[in-house]
Amino acid sequence: MSNNSSGKMGLELAKEAYIRGADVTVIVGNVSVKISSLFNSVHVKTTQDMAEAVFDLVPEHDIFISTAAVSDFKISEFKDSKVSSENNLDIILKPTVKILSKVKEINPSIFLVGFKALYNAQRSELIESAKNQIKNSKTDLVVANDVGDRNCTFGSDNNKVLIIGDEIIETPLKSKKEISKIIWDEILRKI
Repeated sequence: MSNNSSGKMGLELAKEAYIRGADVTVIVGNVSVKISSLFNSVHVKTTQDMAEAVFDLVPEHDIFISTAAVSDFKISEFKDSKVSSENNLDIILKPTVKILSKVKEINPSIFLVGFKALYNAQRSELIESAKNQIKNSKTDLVVANDVGDRNCTFGSDNNKVLIIGDEIIETPLKSKKEISKIIWDEILRKI
């Protein structure tokens, strides 16, 4: 239902964009990193808050990188009163909005980078999942990784990724700072 995504990769990408001269806006959910005041920051709590912030900001931006590990489901019905612990409780979930799928509808010319995390996945599964995201969300690039790898779990300082677009770039285990440079090199090569 949830994950321990830290925001570290997103922060490294924002820092690298800033170093390269970009005006950076960061939409920040529940993260464990400190966000620099150098960035314009929009803080959100829920998936719906994030969707609204993204939909509001995408029209005026050239590049959107979606590193957020957004919840895919939300509780269908909320109670206004306390629920007794003496009864069984069934929780019904419903899907949240697929933010990434709406970005190109709002701004067709934006360069869109998605992230795809799978757990204990084979390389071929990562590639197939990324290609599905490219098809379904019209992303220009997808950065895919296996968070089941003990060196690359949510919250770690390192990662190894596949950057999937027209070609596939595979990084060995590197710091997220180093990976952010590789991702930005690929973005700038493509725009």
